[in-house]
Amino acid sequence: MDINTSLTADSCTSYIYSEDVINYLIKYDNDIERITNNLSVDCINIINDFFLVAYKKLSYDSSLTNEYFKYGYSNVPKCYGLMDISAISDIGADTIENLPGLGLTGNGTIIGFIDTGIEYTNPVFRNPNGTTRIKAIWDQNEVALGKGPKIYGYGAEYSEEKINQALVSDSPFEIVPQRDENGHGTFLASVAAGSREPSEPFRGVAPNSDILVVKLKPAKDNLKKLNLINGNIPCYSEEDIMLGIKYLIDKATILGKPLIICLGLGTNQGDHNGNTHLELYINTFVSLRGVCVVSAAGNELGYRNHFLGGIINPEQNSSEPVEISVESDSHGFIMEIWGIAPSLLNISVVSPTGEIFDEIPGFRNGIAQYDFIYEGTSLFILNTFSEQNSGDQVIILRFSNPSQGIWTINVTESLAFLGNGFNAWLPINQFIDGNINFVRSNPNITICSPGNTAGVITAAGYNHYTGALYTYSSRGYTRKGRIKPDITAPAVNIQGVFASSSVTDTVLYTRKSGTSVATALLAGASSLIMEWAIYKNNFPNANTETIKQFIIRGARYEADIDYPNPLWGWGVLDLLNTFENIREIQ
Repeated sequence: MDINTSLTADSCTSYIYSEDVINYLIKYDNDIERITNNLSVDCINIINDFFLVAYKKLSYDSSLTNEYFKYGYSNVPKCYGLMDISAISDIGADTIENLPGLGLTGNGTIIGFIDTGIEYTNPVFRNPNGTTRIKAIWDQNEVALGKGPKIYGYGAEYSEEKINQALVSDSPFEIVPQRDENGHGTFLASVAAGSREPSEPFRGVAPNSDILVVKLKPAKDNLKKLNLINGNIPCYSEEDIMLGIKYLIDKATILGKPLIICLGLGTNQGDHNGNTHLELYINTFVSLRGVCVVSAAGNELGYRNHFLGGIINPEQNSSEPVEISVESDSHGFIMEIWGIAPSLLNISVVSPTGEIFDEIPGFRNGIAQYDFIYEGTSLFILNTFSEQNSGDQVIILRFSNPSQGIWTINVTESLAFLGNGFNAWLPINQFIDGNINFVRSNPNITICSPGNTAGVITAAGYNHYTGALYTYSSRGYTRKGRIKPDITAPAVNIQGVFASSSVTDTVLYTRKSGTSVATALLAGASSLIMEWAIYKNNFPNANTETIKQFIIRGARYEADIDYPNPLWGWGVLDLLNTFENIREIQ
């Protein structure tokens, strides 16, 4: 079959949705011919000059793990989950709206959401005259095919005009069939950008901003199977998020307005230092004028899914054993061990009954498989001594049907660069099937991707009712010490819109907690700063980094805490203090 390299060609559509096709997310240097020859792929979607998605049909006798990892760890799309799960005044949004010289409500800006969709019929996403504030929706799902123009070869786009037609129809979902079955995207959009609702003391942070929406399609079952993720758990693939970001930027460019991208998703996959393909892709455009990207830190504190290892016996090059407690039945899990160059790690795996799988030499790239007889457990190991984006060693261990008990991974170094240590992560809590954790875990370095990205503004969460940190808010810094999170925002019991399955003028509300909620508040706050900066022409070259600096300079401190720190970043989001600082500078 001829290789298709067109972004919008229909010939890729069947590959995008087929479970008999696996996807590779490739970093490349305009060498498409080499990529297609080496991978023998059937179809390609180009994201930009640095990244592309390659599709390849699975043969009936192929091993899923071998096929996915054949071309390296970096090229396997990561799996992202949803990061969940009064505040307006706490961050100062109402005050700066009422100040005559500011009056900021999000005018002239767009907030883009890449999530589970949006309940577009809800009154909080409409103008006072009943028309929509949503400029466009891209529904990536297969059920959307044929309901509107395809974007990048899949799904359907619904324009502002189409949405307005639906809103005045007796059967709106026959015109725009997009729904938010999960409710996560609707909730975040309402917190960041919900209109004032006369019947309830409710408003989003930026009630006059425009809205763009990408409804992500679920990750393929074969990718979830590879990662041993339960089929019912919401899970989204890295390349779909990247193409969603591209769509938002393209649309905002056409509309000629600054864009804030709200990312309320996360994963424990990757090097935890900002080097996944998604994180590198984000860094290619965050310096653009009029673009600001905000991301959730994650909700992984307390789930004991991070281990920090160091060499404690230099004479034997040995470390404290990595012990994993499997306390209930599980169909399996994946863990990642990351070293720090130039050290190289060797491992051995000991089952609960004492059966040993001997050391895997750190200097040898490759795949190993082993079956533990007494446990009935299959182990797949991928060792990459120099991962493509970070240069560091990563070892992937995939346990299928792990028996209950303590599994032990012994780690040694084969080079004399002692003291570098290593880190290990289990998947984010919602991706874990059963009660599985590290016996001796470390609470730090638990921020999820893309929150480790150098260029994004990363939000941790706190309880604005009590002043305490949100119980599950992930902690920094990154694996190599970059300051993350950047800021802390309210994340506990925040009011937002409940997505209903029926069309009604009655707004239903609910309350949720999580750092994705904090991120929605941060997105709204960034919209207000962007309105002041670009729409009101006070700082016309504003981008992610300048917005970040405005925010951290205005952060609210507690007297007895040193800043920055891995829990709170630079402090608590405070828009009023941000503009107080701007006033002093001017």
